Amino acid sequence: MTGNAGLIQHMVGSEYVNEDAETLSLYAVDGMTPSMVVFPGTTQDVARVVQWAAGEGMAVMPWGSGSKGSLGHVPERLDMVISMSRLNRIIDVDTANLTVTVEAGVRFRDVQAGLAGQENRCYLPFLEGGRMAGQPKCSERDHKGCFVPMSPPYTDSATFGGILAANSTGPTRLLYGSPRDLLLGIRYVTPAGDIVGVGGKTVKNVSGYDMCKLMIGSLGTLGVLCELTLRLLPLPESMETCLATFKDRAQACGLVKGILGSCLLPAAVEILNPQACQYLSVPGADTMEEGEYSVAVALEGIEESVARMSRDLHGLALKSGGRDWTYLEEEQDRRLWQDYSNLPSRLHGAYPDLLSLKLQYPLSHVEEILEGAEGLARKNQLTQVLRSHGGSGVTLIHLLLDPDQREEARDRICAGVNELLERCLSLGGNLVVESAGRSLKDRLPVWGRVKEDFQVMKRIKEAMDPKRLFSPGRFVGGI
Repeated sequence: MTGNAGLIQHMVGSEYVNEDAETLSLYAVDGMTPSMVVFPGTTQDVARVVQWAAGEGMAVMPWGSGSKGSLGHVPERLDMVISMSRLNRIIDVDTANLTVTVEAGVRFRDVQAGLAGQENRCYLPFLEGGRMAGQPKCSERDHKGCFVPMSPPYTDSATFGGILAANSTGPTRLLYGSPRDLLLGIRYVTPAGDIVGVGGKTVKNVSGYDMCKLMIGSLGTLGVLCELTLRLLPLPESMETCLATFKDRAQACGLVKGILGSCLLPAAVEILNPQACQYLSVPGADTMEEGEYSVAVALEGIEESVARMSRDLHGLALKSGGRDWTYLEEEQDRRLWQDYSNLPSRLHGAYPDLLSLKLQYPLSHVEEILEGAEGLARKNQLTQVLRSHGGSGVTLIHLLLDPDQREEARDRICAGVNELLERCLSLGGNLVVESAGRSLKDRLPVWGRVKEDFQVMKRIKEAMDPKRLFSPGRFVGGI
């Protein structure tokens, strides 16, 4: 133990403070390695660790599973990582009021699995890897099966703290909204080491400034999320996915426009290029040609409603020129969306220099965005995995870069990304680089164009973290 860091052993236990080089390398961010990783076990532990780090002037970064580690600018400094892996308890499941309270280190998949149980099921805290431990906590309330209505990326590994800190959303945002719509209350530790609790179990539970909303998407720059209360919904009676293939983007976008202009209420509407279909093992993907697209529409609700929407969708797809109409139910349906959520992790494993972009724009301009994305890939002869949230105005692009690519090729790619950014800006949107190799990240518009609200964000950061100790330089505009 170096310096006076031995003091922190008495706070959390010597086995929960690690300075081993091999372990530290697992918590590196964009090539920056911390000098210490601490594993607090309670919110009070987190507060004591933060107070000590603030006194030492150490730059701190909270860490869930590491799935959001590639997001943002390269940090200015990184002295300590606070791992939330031991804060992995499900504190309360209140199915009568449709709420769940979890610690920030609980994995998303574990809560979903625990909630989808049988009536009157007992629930248990989860350990690493989805194993349950401890004494069962049984409630007199009936447990008829619920779920947290989100479908974030990295569902196999993402923690609730990371999901909320990054405001991470997925395809079912179309029906259920974003994390901001689902979060009811939080407890977090400020950069000064104070514990703050706001919100509760009711929908209207805040008077004055809504700190819950402020912490969502703050990416660990304003505090450490420790506990979260979210709303639940009963499990849908029926779930089904309808798939259709189209010869070009105009036809695919025609179906999307038809759906949005109808009375249908799908859970998700996703436009997929051939490469995305191949990675997701979509039926018929092997026969798709370049320039073609598939549209996947997820339907959730009561059986009669899903059956009616499915019939209406078939008619809309035929009218738009769709072919190869396919229905996915039960295990096939579940597998498709699970693979969809975990696709970024799979691509990162195969392509360490993966360049991932999130394009944001008014949803009526999706066809123009797809045209720009096609142009970037074609001009640079790149393989591109493209997924577009047809009803949300978000397109996700993964460019499979060769680590040995020549410098002039990388210059063209950076120029192409900037062209995409300008296209999004001209439509009233923006672009975010969600992941990139270090050699590219310094040359890319990581957070797109800084807008008018930046000065407000900067002042909030200065007020809440005046010493710039929490993830300094990582967020929008380098704050």
